[in-house]
Amino acid sequence: MCKFLKKLLMKLSAIRTEEISVDASEIQEQLNNLSKRIDNIQSSNNDLSAIGDILDTLHNKIKEVESHCANLSALEKVQNDISTLTAQVAAVSSVSNISAPVMFQSPKFEFVLGVDADGHYSDESWEEIIKKGQEIQYAYWKEAEDKYSKIWKLFPGWHGSAMSPVIKIICEEPEYHFRDTKRLPGRFCLSSNRRWSSVLRFYGDGQKVLRDNIAYGTATNGPVGLYVEGKTRIQTSKGEMLMKPFEQTIEDVILCAHNGSVPVYLSTDQDRFCIRGTKILQHQGALIGIKHGPAINLDSYPFDAKQDNTGSNVYLADPRFENLQMEGPHTNKRPQAAMLLSGNNIVITNLNLYGWMQGPYMHGGQNRLINGLTQHWGNTHDGRKYCERDEIVSYTVSYRDNTKYSDSFSGIAGNFKQWYLPKSSKVPSKAGWHNYNEYIL
Repeated sequence: MCKFLKKLLMKLSAIRTEEISVDASEIQEQLNNLSKRIDNIQSSNNDLSAIGDILDTLHNKIKEVESHCANLSALEKVQNDISTLTAQVAAVSSVSNISAPVMFQSPKFEFVLGVDADGHYSDESWEEIIKKGQEIQYAYWKEAEDKYSKIWKLFPGWHGSAMSPVIKIICEEPEYHFRDTKRLPGRFCLSSNRRWSSVLRFYGDGQKVLRDNIAYGTATNGPVGLYVEGKTRIQTSKGEMLMKPFEQTIEDVILCAHNGSVPVYLSTDQDRFCIRGTKILQHQGALIGIKHGPAINLDSYPFDAKQDNTGSNVYLADPRFENLQMEGPHTNKRPQAAMLLSGNNIVITNLNLYGWMQGPYMHGGQNRLINGLTQHWGNTHDGRKYCERDEIVSYTVSYRDNTKYSDSFSGIAGNFKQWYLPKSSKVPSKAGWHNYNEYIL
């Protein structure tokens, strides 16, 4: 608090109650609020010389309180002067181009994830946030579609999706439980205020569960925990919105798969998807950690959206997988992979793997980068050896003749097998995803 105001408050607090018949708490509250505004202005980088006169006036006011505060009229005068000073502070803020933050105002594009009335599950809260967020997005989406489509003609929904605000789902509780599959629409971000402060547990035993039953690479047949949507059509209260899968983000949370769940499923063709600073626990999960594949339940989607597969390919564009710790199923069952991906300009950096025989498996695309990968092999906490050392594969990447050498791999620790092989060729040994003599995807 401003030191001048501190002194003034101390003087007010010291006034003897038998001398004054009014409560000074209202004046103290005004002084507190005024002090906060002055502190905001002082902490900025602008030229604040104009505020010096205000502080001098406050200093003089201290002297006035010292000599006159024993009567009601003096207190009323102090209150009137505080109102005047408040207006002066606002004027200084305006002249100095300072926008002091409004106290206790929540960001309009962020929503805190809650739990149900029994304090058990968060499925209802999640869907409520999506509904509110997409209602907000629509106004921006519609304005951009109308404005920019007249200037640059692009595919329907492109301008609107690009100009829609990113809606952030904030996790604050240490633990969240979900029975249904949770979807992440275009321009949505799942986050927390502190790294790994929240664990999200996916059970896959609810009424709205998607299952990985499409044999794209392989079908795990497990329930999907977090479903990152492709292109969808949403009916809002103001009209229909065609949302592209732009800039979906998962960050700073822990995802825990139960009952054979696939923690993350990337549907179709995300553009600039990012998952960073996240831990994925797969001890009870499926044999794939992050799977990229076709849309699931295309014509029977159980949520308030319609998946639109028009013109879509199962191909990622510019995704980022950054600073992840992935703890696998600790088994030698096959096929398995920490990630199963396809696309252009895939960047995987600082990936830490435990309990996986197979690291990232990229079976299509070009310009794919792995920079920093460490993989642990050893006995489990209960002494089990889940596979032999020569069954560990840090990465498997297949290429075509026209994409060979477009990919780059560096900083791979552990001295395990690293497979960069022609597409549809045969693997040289039993390891990772494959048994001996099987064909590369």
